[in-house]
Amino acid sequence: MNLMENCSEERIVDAACFGVTRDGVTDDAPAIQQAIDYAEANKLSRVLLTGNYTYAIASPLVIKPSISFEMDSGTKLKVTGNYHVFTLQKDASISGGAVEVIDPSFTSSVIYLHGSQQLETGNKTTISNISMINTSGAYSGKGIYFYCQKAWDFISFVNVSFVHLRNFERGVLLQTEKITNINTPAWINANNFSYLSIDGCQYGIDVAGISDVPYETSGNSFVHFQMQCRSQTKRAIKCSGAYNTFEGHIWDTYLMNGGEPPVEFTSISHRNQLASNLLSTSILNNGQYNDITSPFEQTRNIFAPGLPGKPDIIGNQDDIFVQADKKYTVKQIAGKAPYGGSISNCFSLVDEQSMNYLDVPASAPVVIEMDFTANPIKMLNMAGVSFGWGESPKNIKFEYLTALDGAWTTAKDVKNNLGNTVTAEVRANTLYKMRLTLSEYTKDHKRFRINRIFGTSSIMPGSSWVATSGSKIYGNLEFQQGNSLILKSPDGQTWKLSVDNTGKVSGTKI
Repeated sequence: MNLMENCSEERIVDAACFGVTRDGVTDDAPAIQQAIDYAEANKLSRVLLTGNYTYAIASPLVIKPSISFEMDSGTKLKVTGNYHVFTLQKDASISGGAVEVIDPSFTSSVIYLHGSQQLETGNKTTISNISMINTSGAYSGKGIYFYCQKAWDFISFVNVSFVHLRNFERGVLLQTEKITNINTPAWINANNFSYLSIDGCQYGIDVAGISDVPYETSGNSFVHFQMQCRSQTKRAIKCSGAYNTFEGHIWDTYLMNGGEPPVEFTSISHRNQLASNLLSTSILNNGQYNDITSPFEQTRNIFAPGLPGKPDIIGNQDDIFVQADKKYTVKQIAGKAPYGGSISNCFSLVDEQSMNYLDVPASAPVVIEMDFTANPIKMLNMAGVSFGWGESPKNIKFEYLTALDGAWTTAKDVKNNLGNTVTAEVRANTLYKMRLTLSEYTKDHKRFRINRIFGTSSIMPGSSWVATSGSKIYGNLEFQQGNSLILKSPDGQTWKLSVDNTGKVSGTKI
C-alpha cells in the first residue's frame, strides 16, 4: 500500500490505514501512535481517528509537535491501565471524540502537558470539543493535567474550550512543584479555559502552586464554566495562586457530603476573582484581596461599628495602638536587631513603613514588648500583627500581663504560620503589658517584615482620629493660615486665636 497516496490524502493521515481494529477489545494505541509518528516523519499536520467506533487503549499516546489529533464526534476511546493517555508536546492539539476510563486503578491523566515543553506566547497547543469520563466508580485520576516539575518548566497561553469532564478526582489540575531558587523558576500562567462542563469530580478545578515565582500558578482564566456537584465532590474550586479568574456556575452544592464549602482560596492565594451563582458565605477565603461577587449580593458592603466584646477592627478607625511608641514604652527586648526600619514604623499610619528581620532562629527569637503600666489599656479585646506579603515569620506567640506581679498569659501560639495577618483574642479588663515572640520564616529568602501592630478596645476609641467627645493628642496640630482655634469666654462670647510675626497670641471677637 502506498501510504502517501491512500492514507495521506490532502495532507491528512487516517489512523485506519495503520491497523486499528476498532473492536473495543484489542489495544489500538500502537497503531494510532504509528499514525502520529508517520505524520511527524513526513511533515504532515493532521491525524484522524474516524467513525462511530470504540477503540481500546491500553498504552500511552504521545501527540508529537505540531500534530493535530482529531476524532469524529462519535468516536470513543476506552482506556484500561494507569498512565497519561495523551501527552501533548509543543504546538500539538487534540479535539473531538470521547475518552472513557474504565479501570479503577487509573490515577494518571487523560490529557497531560509537561512544562519541559516550555509553552509560551505564540504556541498553537489547543484542547477542544472532547469529552472525558471515568466510569470505573473510583472517582480517580485527572482529566486535564498541566504540570511543572523543575527549573524553567513553564506552560502559558494554552487554549482549552468546550470540554466535558466527569467523575475524576480532579477535573482540571494546574500544578507546580516546589522550587527553592527564585532565580530558576517554573510557572503555569496565562492559560485560557472556556466553556468547561465539569460533573461529579472530587475537585473540579484545582490551581496548586504559589502566587509568584519560583513556582507560580497565576493569571489563568476559567470562564463560562458549568460545574455540577455530587456527593463525592469535596471542592468545586480550590486555588492557591494569584490573579486567576473564575466565572461560571456551580450547581447543587447541597449534594456535597460533610457540609464543606464548595470553593476554597487558600492562605497563600491572593487577588483572584470569582464571579458565580454562590453566596459569598459558602466560600472559604483564607487568602488576601480575593474578589468574590454574587448575584445575590448587589448592595455595597456595610461594616458595623465596633461592638462591645467583639474582637473586630474596622481599618485605622478602631486601632488603639496608632502612635503607641509615643504613648507607651515599646521596645525589642530579645533577638537580633532589625536590618531595616525601626519599631516606630510598626505603629505608623504611613504605608510601606516596616521593621525587617533576616534569618531569625527559633532558638533566639525576636521579642517585642509593649509596656502600658503608666496608663493601662482598658478592656482590650483583640491584638494583631500585619506582615509584608510573603514575608511573615513561621512562629508567632502573643502573651499579655493583667497584673504587675502576675504571670504571662498566652493568647495565641502559632506554629507553621502561613498568614500575612495574624490576630489573637487578648481579653483583658486591665492590660499592663503585651509581648510578641517571632521567629523563623516561611520563604526561602529567610526574612520577615512587620508592617503594623494593632489592637482594639471595647471602651477606648481608636487613636488615629480625634473623638468629638475628647481625646489626647500625641503630636502637633498645624492650621493653615487664616484658620485657628475658636474658643468661648465665660460670658459666652466667641473668640478666634491668632498669632503675629513676633509669636504673640491674641484673640479676636467674632
